[in-house]
Amino acid sequence: MWVTKPGTLYPDSQYVAAAGDGKTAEDSQYKARANLLGIFGIRLADESIIAEMFQQSTVGGRTNWNETVSSDRRITASAEGILAGCEITEMWQNDRGTEYYALAVMNKARTIDIYNDIIARLSQDIREALNLPNLNSIDGYRRYKFAAVLAKDIDSCINVLRYVGGSGSVPAGLKSENEYLIEANNIVRAIPVRVALVRGSQFDKEERIQKAFARALGSVGFRTGDNNSPYTLEVTLSLSEVNLSQQYKFARYEITANFIQMSTRQGVFPAYSINDREGHANYPEAEQRAIRKAEARINEEYKNELEKNLSQFN
Repeated sequence: MWVTKPGTLYPDSQYVAAAGDGKTAEDSQYKARANLLGIFGIRLADESIIAEMFQQSTVGGRTNWNETVSSDRRITASAEGILAGCEITEMWQNDRGTEYYALAVMNKARTIDIYNDIIARLSQDIREALNLPNLNSIDGYRRYKFAAVLAKDIDSCINVLRYVGGSGSVPAGLKSENEYLIEANNIVRAIPVRVALVRGSQFDKEERIQKAFARALGSVGFRTGDNNSPYTLEVTLSLSEVNLSQQYKFARYEITANFIQMSTRQGVFPAYSINDREGHANYPEAEQRAIRKAEARINEEYKNELEKNLSQFN
């Protein structure tokens, strides 16, 4: 029976087929597609932000840089994505109704046509994404990261073609995911960013806050910039006394950092803001403790904040 031997219905010479089981019909179909992915060496746990592109490719749709990129549209690579051309051709339920079985099938000849088309479309989307006059920018960095995602999915498509015997039609000169990631990192290292404490410098005489932000920027690859830098991290700092106790003095710090593109005066990333308070028997020491606490938080948090923002595609 096809549940254990799919080749009895769909010969290996013409088809790729895999069965799956589950407690519901939907689960069995999902498992069948997952097992089919496994044949191609593709893990279902891999995420792709361009699954929508694959969906459009199967129906002849088109997309572009602005339409494709969406940081909140992340779905697992599935039959609607990597498995373009996959069909559930058979379903079976046991007599007790406790187990469902499904068969996922791909026609090899049709698969070659579909995946060659997908590779061509993804390659065109890479060209569109990188069609920018100045790639040495945050936008350029994001576009190369996006190209890396596309390249990874092209590689998955090539794995499928290789399995079904159509890899000879893959165009030459395709770059790998790693090549685009290397270029993205080179772009970051070429971008100078100035750190400017635009308000509250009287509270940061030892430049603890300013240097903490500079360290975080350097840790992700940015160069230290001067007044002519294309980007500036504009930091505001305030300290104020908070009356909470007659025995102790408390100083409250509030810090905001805005990553600004100087040519437009627009924020590139969401503003980073922190606040808290520190206490001591005398207020000057409470202020110093507040500054040291803020410095420690920036050291701990801001690098991760930068990396998170850089990973977003829009």
